Amino acid sequence: MKRNWKVAALAVVAAGTLALSACGGSTSSTADAGAASAVATEAAAPAATAAASEAAAANGNPCGWAVAPRAGGAKYVVYMSSLNIGNAWQEEAVNLGSAEGLMAPYSDCVELRTERTEPDPASQISQIQSMTAAGADAIVTFALSPTAINATFKEACDAGVTVVIYDATVTEPCAYNVSYITAKPVGSDIPFMGYNAMAALIDMMGGAGDIFVAHGVAGTSVDNVHYLSALAAIEQLAPDMNILTEWDGNWDSAQQQKETTKALASNPNVVGIFCGYGESGCVKALKAADKTIPVTGETSQYFREQLLAGWPGVSIGSPPAQGGIAMKVALGVLQYGPDAGIPHDIEVPFKVVTKDTVKVCPDDTYTEGCNVFPAGVVGDENTADIFNPLLPEASLTSAKTGVPPAGLVAVPFTVDELKSFEQDPSRRYITREACPEGWTQGKLAEGLDGCVQS
Repeated sequence: MKRNWKVAALAVVAAGTLALSACGGSTSSTADAGAASAVATEAAAPAATAAASEAAAANGNPCGWAVAPRAGGAKYVVYMSSLNIGNAWQEEAVNLGSAEGLMAPYSDCVELRTERTEPDPASQISQIQSMTAAGADAIVTFALSPTAINATFKEACDAGVTVVIYDATVTEPCAYNVSYITAKPVGSDIPFMGYNAMAALIDMMGGAGDIFVAHGVAGTSVDNVHYLSALAAIEQLAPDMNILTEWDGNWDSAQQQKETTKALASNPNVVGIFCGYGESGCVKALKAADKTIPVTGETSQYFREQLLAGWPGVSIGSPPAQGGIAMKVALGVLQYGPDAGIPHDIEVPFKVVTKDTVKVCPDDTYTEGCNVFPAGVVGDENTADIFNPLLPEASLTSAKTGVPPAGLVAVPFTVDELKSFEQDPSRRYITREACPEGWTQGKLAEGLDGCVQS
């Protein structure tokens, strides 16, 4: 493979960021999103909470959950946090998580607090410390680094705080990782979003050609794993492919458009783009240059509208539903207790959308097979991947406002349900830099470091 990448950035990635994603081998994680009901019912809540309430009836807290509030109050203090980088994905994720805490059966038990963190590890460290000192029972957050905040997460855990990381992952063992980044997308036998996206691009390009690679936020586990698995796909499927140039798009469509425009001016013969979140900017730059070439991007409304209109591409990426799913995991740990068997490594299912499978969602809640909203209903950077099998109660209203529609009820997880989405141990090294008992470090079939049975 001929590569013209940034040596310094690659060195950072290779130094320790293979340890950053989660992939599951369970068949449950590849179920169609339509398998879950779009609207939860009142009956679901008491059925899921009965066992925990009985087990903890004598612990003195009003909800009867297994873990009593740290501060001894009438409610659990739960923080929902996202990055303050102005993108729609982060807003949808934090809104979906917030809406969970405001739904029955949680609303009578939870004091919800929402926060934003600036996009640097030092700010996040300070924020986590403040949340812990303020009496947090649970912190649900996106982690800016797989390792830099570990000590602070460990301090929170030691103080009795349940720490749940969504989308990105961390190596600190006490934290729960809730992520899609090395999952097998629905309909694929191969894990890793990056690998699948690059394989799709290679296929659309006929197996060869010169490409651009647009990153997200450098140093995050999400960007690291996508990039390394994409390179692995090139090595295995198109070793002569040439990466003309790369840039950090920072999960920002304006930045992606600016950088794509610059790259096109210097490399007009490019025949494909591997674009991270903000892919609408990559497509807008191509349209402005009157150049139609294959693009693999993430899940934005604009990109899927272009697919609906026939643009050659594949939409595959992060579901903001992970914010709501992570909130339910955190509340499940408080409800059932840390020793109930909830996995610390949970894989979130996600989908691949092409011009042949894009389908409009006509309603506020999920409709079978839908993956894009009608034009004008949401902004260019919003996404219909607020809907997910693990978040059947999601609604567009919740994603926009952080407040659920009246009458919508959360569907609490059972421990067994979460166990069915536990990460495959072969990928554990990628998220934790360690292998589970009975496994040792080795190479995965996709060419990345992982775990093999001893």
